[in-house]
Amino acid sequence: MKKILLIEDDVFLGQALQDFFASNNLSVSWVKDGNSGLKLYKTLHPDLILLDVALPDIDGFEVITEIQQTDTSTPVIFMTGTEFSCEQQIKGFQLGAINYLKKPVIPQVVLAQINKLLFPPQIKRYTFNDLNISIDNQVITIDKNEIVLKEKEAKLLTLLLENKNCVLSREDILTAIWKDNQHYLNNALDSNLSSLRKALQPFPRIKIVSIYGGGIKLGC
Repeated sequence: MKKILLIEDDVFLGQALQDFFASNNLSVSWVKDGNSGLKLYKTLHPDLILLDVALPDIDGFEVITEIQQTDTSTPVIFMTGTEFSCEQQIKGFQLGAINYLKKPVIPQVVLAQINKLLFPPQIKRYTFNDLNISIDNQVITIDKNEIVLKEKEAKLLTLLLENKNCVLSREDILTAIWKDNQHYLNNALDSNLSSLRKALQPFPRIKIVSIYGGGIKLGC
């Protein structure tokens, strides 16, 4: 489990962030002043630091300066309710902050950024009919040729590549991608199949084959 060091003297915000992040499978250690944060940092070895600028003892800038004497790789996100001038933001970024957020922060937005930093999407790689295919989110590279797909199209191609020797039923595809297999979703599946087939036209060795009464598979 990834470890977050939260240094925040606002009790209401600190408790809200700790509870919210913990409910999303992050281990959160929360302290309310800079010196306590520095002390805990040395034993916790966090994966990310969420740091208030205005603290009751030393400020967040002093905290990050101390930490970066020995550690410049742990990402730091600043939060502030008062120190939000251009000069202060520039100072925060110059000290190595990943972001500089103005309070009140939205926990879901902060979580999204934390997840992006700590759980970056991994490029998936496949070989099909002597073609090298990589999928990075919605960017598909086929033998150095790059195409950009819509979200569901990319998920559909990924699913077919992961099951390239199997016929997948429409119900299984709907459940895997739409998390539901209700009949009305077949129109959405057909629309994405059509768009994906058009995108793959420059690569005739990759075909999406519909099996009558059986389902769909990746063919040549």
